[in-house]
Amino acid sequence: MSIFVAGQLTRQPGADPRTVTFVLVDVETTGLDPAQGARICEVAVVRMRGDGVVLDEYATLVDPQTPVPNPESHRITDADVTHAPTFAEIADDLLARLSGAIVVGHSLDYVDRFLSAEYDRLGVALPPVPGLCSLTTTRLHLDRPDHKLAEVANLITGEWPSALPSALGIARAMAATLASLVGAAPEPLHWRGLAPVALPGQPRHTPVTPRVVGLRKGTEGWLATLSARLPYTVDPPAPRPDGLSDYRALLARALTDGRIVGDEATNLAALVGRAGLTQATARQVHEEFLVVRRAHAESDGVVTAAELRELQRAAKELAATHLIMDLEEAAAANRARRGAPLRGWRILPVGDSAEVTGVVDLAVDHGATVAVKLTRTVRLVVTDPAADDTDPRIVRARELGVPVLSVAEAHPLLADAIAAATGGGQEAGTDEPTEVYDGPRWHEFWRVRELSPAEYHDQYGGTVIDPIPPAPVADTEEFPAGPAVGRSAPVLGGSHAKSGCAVVALLGGALLAGTIELVRHLVL
Repeated sequence: MSIFVAGQLTRQPGADPRTVTFVLVDVETTGLDPAQGARICEVAVVRMRGDGVVLDEYATLVDPQTPVPNPESHRITDADVTHAPTFAEIADDLLARLSGAIVVGHSLDYVDRFLSAEYDRLGVALPPVPGLCSLTTTRLHLDRPDHKLAEVANLITGEWPSALPSALGIARAMAATLASLVGAAPEPLHWRGLAPVALPGQPRHTPVTPRVVGLRKGTEGWLATLSARLPYTVDPPAPRPDGLSDYRALLARALTDGRIVGDEATNLAALVGRAGLTQATARQVHEEFLVVRRAHAESDGVVTAAELRELQRAAKELAATHLIMDLEEAAAANRARRGAPLRGWRILPVGDSAEVTGVVDLAVDHGATVAVKLTRTVRLVVTDPAADDTDPRIVRARELGVPVLSVAEAHPLLADAIAAATGGGQEAGTDEPTEVYDGPRWHEFWRVRELSPAEYHDQYGGTVIDPIPPAPVADTEEFPAGPAVGRSAPVLGGSHAKSGCAVVALLGGALLAGTIELVRHLVL
């Protein structure tokens, strides 16, 4: 039985979509048809206000209790779901996040079939829930030959989605695309469909097993990317103690030399799922680690320059520089009192080789500070011998006229500056290039008018009916996310008579009649 009753974002009169909450949902599955035994093996939601503000995220692998075939399509293996919760264990947590919102899927019918099958299997009856298909929406309004999510997201947001094909990466791509459609469409869009409804049940805070996909070092370091790939969960479940212990132990070993390398980052990413970390709990673990390191450095009453540099490297990797800011300020004050010759110099290292570290340490010992990002106050960029000239930091530095020197070039320059006890030359010019803004590129593909149901059928073969007029929609506060967060008897614990099925059958059946079967990878 269907859960969602599809509405539309239309140019016809309707409710302001900025006044409601959307939940972008994606599922990864073991097959294409739940009627043939296919199950959900990953689920993710991004809960977002209609004006684009993200309120909450939730993502976890799911143990489908059946083998996971075709890992090449979604990169999920049987081993990955070993520690994952079953759908029955997360069903209440998921309902709490779907409650009081319009549920969005790129091919909503696909998401509907699998969620309906899972909740039917548990004997849970749900009221009709408003739904929106982002694939249908972009087809109605954008005259493009390709409406796959990645292509549409790139067109509308200007960026290729990251962390695909994870469910969270797909849900985030849908959220960014929808936010731009609602907020920047050439003509105002309105919601026509059911108003959001409250769903039964309270969250159970079952430990999750998030998946990190698309890990890369980037400009902020491996751990910054790792944390960003985790769900931004406002009220996260507690991590699993055994997995958390393993993660902390590996983190300590990896940061023995003050830096994370690729293999270490990959191993940490694998342990994130077993530990059940989210952005919030990962940040807490990282900050606790740095606090312990700092306490050890301060145990003898003096933080030496070498100890401070080690803390700075660890803090940069852990994205927790705010925890040692006072130590850096004190060290800078001491250098200023000594008349440090490189006071006022900010140096940006590109690379983490021993050679780069040595040059940066020399500069810091004589009053310089280390930059994390390229800003207008950076005086010198020091590069690894193997640095890529296309690195965006190097390219931008040259555009701004900031010297970009190799280790061999930077060392004598700094030595001369120290010997002469001067602050160097004038800063490079900082005039920003002027860009001409002529509107979003995707507006070029905005249809003169949205497709009618007949036109949609002729082009795409599916059936789209005129949406039902919207119920009154005011502030999202009128559509609560469910009962207050806290432990209670789960909704799955009791019996649930099937209710609302006739309404869903009448509305959902009419909406979905004639819809062609979509193969999952063709629209994502």
